[in-house]
Amino acid sequence: MGTPFIAFIGPTNLDGYDRKLPPSKQPGNIPKTFLDAMEVREEVFVQEQGVPLDNEFDADDARACHWVVYASINTKTASERQDADGNIVSAKQSITTSKPIGTIRLVPFPHPPHPEPGSSYTADALETSSNPSTAPLPYIVDRPTTYHDGSEPYIKLGRIAVVKEFRGSGISKLLASAAMSWAQQNPTYFNPSIKNMGMEKMGALLLDEIPVWKGLICVHAQEQVAKAWAKWGFKVDEGMGTWIEEGINHVGMFQRLNLVKQES
Repeated sequence: MGTPFIAFIGPTNLDGYDRKLPPSKQPGNIPKTFLDAMEVREEVFVQEQGVPLDNEFDADDARACHWVVYASINTKTASERQDADGNIVSAKQSITTSKPIGTIRLVPFPHPPHPEPGSSYTADALETSSNPSTAPLPYIVDRPTTYHDGSEPYIKLGRIAVVKEFRGSGISKLLASAAMSWAQQNPTYFNPSIKNMGMEKMGALLLDEIPVWKGLICVHAQEQVAKAWAKWGFKVDEGMGTWIEEGINHVGMFQRLNLVKQES
């Protein structure tokens, strides 16, 4: 594998994406970077972990930011040929292709309520729906947990996946670092616009009640990879409890990032 490189795609119109079909069968208007992200997610979550294909694409995908890591794969197409005297008749030939090997997404606020401890879900408890809609989510007051007061806006990292043959080479850390660094550099990216939404839809009566992201970031981590998230600075939120998504035990974890001040 050559030096991996990362592609980014922000919130995107994904109208026409058929969640019942694999990425290779989607219409031509869907951006390739997103299709590559879904290719990785299908290989890891659907084929390996048994998540139904119908549940892998959801309403959060269109409003999220996605990162995809690619590896440069060199494949030999023809061997070197020599004559009887050992002279090279034709040189070895090969082609280099870029293969998507890892992905992560960042979902902006607002979110549905935190999952209930001990509950079981057929899809990610924080996902809005398996049927994408353009209707904005409401701003709610959630139940308070250990690291979330129930009202502070937070963004959510998730859908981190690395194809099996490339695990153990730091790709997951690369993805998490890229997403968190981007969020630190762009802290106002997801803050709502008063002009576009209006105060009422944001649940605000006064200007200081307008939801603004202050660095809080959440993950819904499979228990088996919670230690990896902990290495990246996340802490298990005991108040969120544990729950099951697609038959897999999950825990909530939070971290607060130090934000880069924006020039006025």
